[in-house]
Amino acid sequence: MIKKYFKEPKQGINGIRKYTKCFDKPLLGGIVKPKTGILPEILLKMVQQMVEGGVNFIKEDEILSNPSFCSIEERVPLIMNYLNNRVKEGKDPVIYCVCINADSPYLLERVKQVYELGGNGIHINFWCGMGSYLSARKLTETFERDFFIHFQKSGDKILTSKTHDYHIDWKVICQLAGLSGVDFIHAGMWGGYMCDDEDELKEVLNILHKHNVIPALSCGMHPGIVNTIIKKFGYDFMANCGGSIHGHPGGSLSGAKAMKDAINNIESNEYKEAINKWGLITI
Repeated sequence: MIKKYFKEPKQGINGIRKYTKCFDKPLLGGIVKPKTGILPEILLKMVQQMVEGGVNFIKEDEILSNPSFCSIEERVPLIMNYLNNRVKEGKDPVIYCVCINADSPYLLERVKQVYELGGNGIHINFWCGMGSYLSARKLTETFERDFFIHFQKSGDKILTSKTHDYHIDWKVICQLAGLSGVDFIHAGMWGGYMCDDEDELKEVLNILHKHNVIPALSCGMHPGIVNTIIKKFGYDFMANCGGSIHGHPGGSLSGAKAMKDAINNIESNEYKEAINKWGLITI
């Protein structure tokens, strides 16, 4: 009965895979951080390297969604012009989720703004409130092209930590997120600098899959761990990386390629350099 008050993902797992043309393996996600002071032109160069390296998805960091030095109005057309030109050349589409975190009603204004500027995705952090996701999802009903919603969990422990007597279980939040219609969610991580209990993370992934949501595993993802994660959890997730892409000895292009090669079981020079830096984790 409760489902009639919600909207499940407009795209979901199948829509995401069809859009990115990535099947039967994890998606590769990358992270950029406009908050660090980079100008739009520098952001574009970073995005170009990550995309040429093979990412299927990019999300912006969850802090400072519309800074004056790299505004939504400037950066979205710049990035999308590059991505759309690639598609015209016959290359696979990439989802770019623009950080729009804000108080209501500014958040919904930014959903419209990103769409009108040509964007194909938005990133909303947990701190914007659970109602933000359903409101954004309802707004996308009027959109005439593919548009994706990413849920970022940073800061969720203020409510979900089991050390609090009145906490809300993260699995409940994931169910609500799925009912609210997000396409992606930062589900957690295994084996990185964040490491969730294996059995609990499997439960979280099962819940998200039932709601047709792609779980993003992030916070310490790198080429030397991805195949162990596949063996433990299957391939229906997104390996989302920041440090292991931009921190690669060869730069961001090599970092993205190393991750893509890890997913594809190719022992390239970029992959070997990444293993030398971050190690190889096996079951």
